[in-house]
Amino acid sequence: FAAGVGGFAAGVTDFSAGVAGFATGAAGLAAGAAGFATGVAGFAAGVAGFAAGVTDFSAGVVGFAAGAAGFAAGVTDFSAGVTFCNRSGRFSSRRIFRQEWPVLQQEWQFLQQE
Repeated sequence: FAAGVGGFAAGVTDFSAGVAGFATGAAGLAAGAAGFATGVAGFAAGVAGFAAGVTDFSAGVVGFAAGAAGFAAGVTDFSAGVTFCNRSGRFSSRRIFRQEWPVLQQEWQFLQQE
């Protein structure tokens, strides 16, 4: 009988340890679920940030293309002006070119930086 009582007491102790282990496991599971939810939210924020970056990049490409087209139009206009000055004989195209070339270089550098 004493051995049975001792075995029962040992069983109660083991059961108590099992309940405590189950509680610890449940707390760990809850913490893991919370961490997973945080990770999912972070991933969603990263995807949204990437999409915003792609949109900004696309807008930059469009803006650069517009700037390049404007620059090309400016070069065309400049060439037409030089041709006009040469035909009219009133201005020296070399002098105009010397005055306008630095401006064109600055515009080109600006476009390259964009």
